[in-house]
Parts: sequence; structure tokens; C-alpha cells
Amino acid sequence: MGYRIDYQAREGVLAAIVSGKSKYAARIARDLAAHAGERELLIDLRRLEDRVGNLGTLVGTIGSRRIAVLDVAENDRYYVFAEMLARSLGCTLRLFADAQSAIRWLSRK
Repeated sequence: MGYRIDYQAREGVLAAIVSGKSKYAARIARDLAAHAGERELLIDLRRLEDRVGNLGTLVGTIGSRRIAVLDVAENDRYYVFAEMLARSLGCTLRLFADAQSAIRWLSRK
């Protein structure tokens, strides 16, 4: 399996559930950017395999916006670098453990 992205619109937010292999990070990022438009974006990476080091590709392609990411706790330490990269690119990335907290954060202007 390469990768799969399932999209859902919920509460004014585009939720993208990503599964598969992270070696397709560039393609995944392009697909996410194409579908996101101007909407707030919630990316669920809990089903994506071996993704360490690929968050920069995702952030760099999506552009300046607020991005909420759902991920498993054991990957928490990698988000410091992704958050710094996001800031340098003019966007804000924040890690969440649950979708409702992420949606609340994205809904605040």
C-alpha cells in the first residue's frame, strides 16, 4: 500500500486522515494542499507509518495557516522541530491527542 487520505468536513474544518507509508510525504503534502483550500486543516497522522523527519515536507507545502495534527504520544518529541519550522514558514502547527481539542483550537480566531 502506498498511502490513503480520507477527508471529512466537520465544524468548518477539513479533517484529513492519513494512512500508509511516509516515504510518500511529498505526494501526501501536495494532496493535502490541493484539498485544503482556505479551510482550517486537521491532519490525523496516527495511522501513518515511519514518519519521523517528514513533517517538514507537509508543513512546507501547505502554506501559511493554522494546522492541527493528531498523533500518538510516542511521537510527541518530534513536534518541537516541526513547530519551529512551521513558525519560520509563517504558519502555526500544534500537536493534539484528541480531535475535539484540535477542532476547538482551529475554531478560535
